[in-house]
Amino acid sequence: MIYSNLTLPQLIYIIVVSVIALLVVLFILLFPVRKYQIKKHYIKHYHRMIYKIATYNDYYLINNFTFEIDSVTKLTVHHLLFGDKYVYLIMDFYYDGDIVGKAFDKSLIFMSNKGEKQYIDNPILICKSYLTKLAMSTSMQPSIMIGIVLLNDNCHSNIVSDSNQFYAISRNKLPQLIKAIESRPIGNLNEKSLEKLVQSIDKINKKNKK
Repeated sequence: MIYSNLTLPQLIYIIVVSVIALLVVLFILLFPVRKYQIKKHYIKHYHRMIYKIATYNDYYLINNFTFEIDSVTKLTVHHLLFGDKYVYLIMDFYYDGDIVGKAFDKSLIFMSNKGEKQYIDNPILICKSYLTKLAMSTSMQPSIMIGIVLLNDNCHSNIVSDSNQFYAISRNKLPQLIKAIESRPIGNLNEKSLEKLVQSIDKINKKNKK
């Protein structure tokens, strides 16, 4: 046999090196596949994180909430998370690169991973517009609403902001952000009123999805 003249330590070494080499090859092959799958299905990928937050904290969660703003136009919010103190309107975005700018500028600078620079619509303004229209279309008060732009973990954002209502944050930092906001020194939302609000929002969602 090929290994007949090898000592036991040598044999173990060869096996360990072979396994490590195989794992490295698998990682090199699978990493691009996983990245592609996340990019293609990023809303579902983000949902898993938000679902964990909702489950752990016993929060209400409605995904893909659709509402009318006029007789011909409907908008869809990716996630509505109902916390103890705030309602979080979360919009999902994926960028193959980095974004830079000011929170409420009309456009942000996008620098792709290939080094190409261009201007893009500001996702925070998109989120803000959805929040305003949602408040006008429902019984929710803007003061209890937080707008969050959720970004992929490999997108580095450098957005200058002093807002305590609108945020752009990577997916893996969302739990800490929700925890920090929910720890603000204000009272909780009325439990019965919150439950009625969730039921009302859910009813609107089901109606607009028929």
